[in-house]
Amino acid sequence: MEEHPILSENEKLAMHVAGDTTTRVMTLDGRTAQDIIEERNVKKFNEQVDKYVEKLNEHAQNLDNYAKDLADNIEKIEIMPFGSMIMVKEFAENPFQRIVRKGNIIVDLGGQRPQYKNTDNGEIEEEENIIKVAAVQEVGPDCKWIKRGDVVFYVKNSEVPIPFYKQGLVVLFENRVLAVVNEELSKRFNKE
Repeated sequence: MEEHPILSENEKLAMHVAGDTTTRVMTLDGRTAQDIIEERNVKKFNEQVDKYVEKLNEHAQNLDNYAKDLADNIEKIEIMPFGSMIMVKEFAENPFQRIVRKGNIIVDLGGQRPQYKNTDNGEIEEEENIIKVAAVQEVGPDCKWIKRGDVVFYVKNSEVPIPFYKQGLVVLFENRVLAVVNEELSKRFNKE
């Protein structure tokens, strides 16, 4: 098969299959069929990209409008847990691990975790805290025992993170609380 530098690979293959060895090239307005097809494909692709960009820009504009509305009304926004769930914010360290002695001598254990020797690698490692301590921020309408302002102990796997303005909030069911710390708890619990 002789080479035709103007023809595309598809046109060369079609000519070979048809047994046509002439060098006729079909042109329209000085463009080959391959050029016309490529231009049409490029145009179609660019139209699709333009539509996609238009949708993205519209979505970005909607997000900007929502953010502006949110910023304008930030003082009015509330977040509340449902049912018997409580919303808490975990302490960075357990505040009840500090020991205070008389005579103003303070021994601060500062949330140190017990260490153990890992039998797999022989390294000394810190034990993971599975019990968390948190301040109650809000309570659901069906909560019976826990009140806003309480400090609670709970098991780590009971919590569900709430991604609300990166405030570190989590929710858990009231019945998953292990212990409550606050004043006059005896009175509160004996009432009911």
